[in-house]
Parts: sequence; structure tokens; C-alpha cells
Amino acid sequence: MSTFIELEIQNLLNQTQDLDEVAARLTSALESSPDQFTSDNITAYARFLNASGRHHKLTEFILHHLDNENFPVPWPYFFEALGHSTLELDAKTVKAVVEGVIEAGAESEASRSQALNKYEPLIGEWRSNRKYKIHRDYSKNKKALLDQLITLRTQQLYEQEKNLLQRLQKLYPGDNDIQREVREHQQRYALEILSRRSPKARTITAEDLQVRDPQVEETLKIVLQSMLEHAEQEPDMAFDFAVAAFMLEGYEEALAILKFCEPTEALLWLHLEVLLKCRRFVELLTGIAHVELSLSHDPETFFATAYLRAQALWGLGQKHTAIEVMEGLLASRPHYRAASALLSIWSGQ
Repeated sequence: MSTFIELEIQNLLNQTQDLDEVAARLTSALESSPDQFTSDNITAYARFLNASGRHHKLTEFILHHLDNENFPVPWPYFFEALGHSTLELDAKTVKAVVEGVIEAGAESEASRSQALNKYEPLIGEWRSNRKYKIHRDYSKNKKALLDQLITLRTQQLYEQEKNLLQRLQKLYPGDNDIQREVREHQQRYALEILSRRSPKARTITAEDLQVRDPQVEETLKIVLQSMLEHAEQEPDMAFDFAVAAFMLEGYEEALAILKFCEPTEALLWLHLEVLLKCRRFVELLTGIAHVELSLSHDPETFFATAYLRAQALWGLGQKHTAIEVMEGLLASRPHYRAASALLSIWSGQ
């Protein structure tokens, strides 16, 4: 609601509870200030009149100013007001309204209301066109952002890629393409850490052989224990604590915290990742079977679980089978870079 209209309504309601009086004085306030005839103000005004049941008042107001070519007609609210009329609208009136919408190029905006559907089938066509445009813009914007994501990934701009993924998750919650990109990002980051720690990836230095500072270890232990306690007291924050513990490499603590989390799809995937880090390979295989059953509606599930299954099998010493699973995954998804890189490391051992 516009600030001008909101303040006017609050001021008038403080003076009187008579909604007819409020509507009349609000109309007077607008008409005495033509410079306030903005789209936001008129829309907010129309919304108030319709919400308070003053449909006739809104119709009168709009018809009174309709000859003003600069008047921003609030078409969906006008439709709603006409639809609440006690009189049956004649074909001539409906035709005039439809022509006005077309002349103003406001078909998409007007189609937000279904109040006049029974009078004019053309409005249904406007609504279909509006839905198509929304879907087209949705897909176009999503593709542009995914292309930007690929650019950031190619340039190895990890933080920017992470931020863009967070934005995509907010814009397109539950979208399978976005969830797949998130998982690929997490797996690739985990693989990079694995590669950096691999004996074949670098020469061992004196720093690698140094024992961690006992004081740091003790502090970390206290922090992880605190997270566990707080997760039990505040289950709604448990998932965040589990992720934090995971990032601090407190994998056993993260596993314990997960017990307090609400069941979600994100929890299922994080649980598998934590089991992998804890080297609980048998439990991981059991968990993978559960996820495949729970998320069988998403075909991408089986590619993600194949990646985890191969690692579990490798951890159990079934190296030949693990390589077969990973090769099968790459046969279907040749561009699965995380799987390709891990298979390269295994093949060199």
C-alpha cells in the first residue's frame, strides 16, 4: 500500500470508525490533490474500497475519472467492483470495459481478476497469455542465472558461485535443476579438499607433520559440545548447527546433532554426507537405499546416490565394484566433473 493512502486511512480511522465516512473523505482527499493520482495511490485506494465492501463507491470514482487519459485505471479492482454489482451487466457495458482494457494495453493486469469471466470469454485468454508470459520469463531468468553460474564455476570463483546458488534457491525453491547444481557444488568443493589432502596431490611439508595446537583442539571440542547441547534445546536451529559442525570437521558431533533435526530433503542428503565423512560405510549404503526410495520421483536422485555409493564401496575395500559404479555414472553423466576427478584419483592408486 502507498504511504500516502496508508497514512490517510490511519488518520481517518483515528477520527471515525464509520467506513462510509472514511471512504468519502479518502475520495475527497484524492480528488482535491490531482498530483496524488499515481498508480500506487489509486491501486491502494481501490484495494481499500473493495476490501471494505464499498464496490459501488469505487465504480463511481473510476467512471468519474475515466475520461482523463492520464488516469491510471486499477483494472483488476474495477473488474471486482463491477462483479459485485447487484445489477446484471449488459453486453454493451462489458464490451466498453473490454475495449478500454485493450486500448490501455492492460490485458495482463486486468486478467488478475476473474469477476467478469462469465461475461467475456476473452478474459480467460488474457489470463492464459499472462501465465505463459510469467512461465517464459521465469525460465528465461533462470537460464540466464544458470549461465552466469557456469561462468563463475569456470573461473573458479567459489564464493561468488556459492552466493549465486543461495540466490537461486531463494528465487526457485525446490527446483530440481537448482538442487542438482547445489549438490554438484558441494561435492566438487569436498573433492577439492580431498585432492589437496591426497598424498599424490602434493608434497608433504614439515607443516603437514605438525600436531594441532592442543588449545585449539580443546576450544573446538567445547564449541562442538555447545552446538550439540543447543541443538537439543532448539530443534529448529539443529540443521544449522549440524552444517556448522560439518564445516568445522566435527563429523561425529554433526551426526549426533542431526538426530534433533526436522525431517527434510536437505536433511536426507546432509545425513549421507556426514556418514561418508564418519566412514560409516555400511550405514551409508543403508541410508542411500532409503533416500532412493524416498526421492524416487526425482530422476537426478540416482546419479547423486551412485556417486556416494561408489565412495562407500571404495571405503569398504570393494574397489573394483566402486570403480564400476563410478564408470557407470560417468557413462550417463560424462560431464559430472566431481565423479571424473575422483575416478582419476582411484585409478592412480
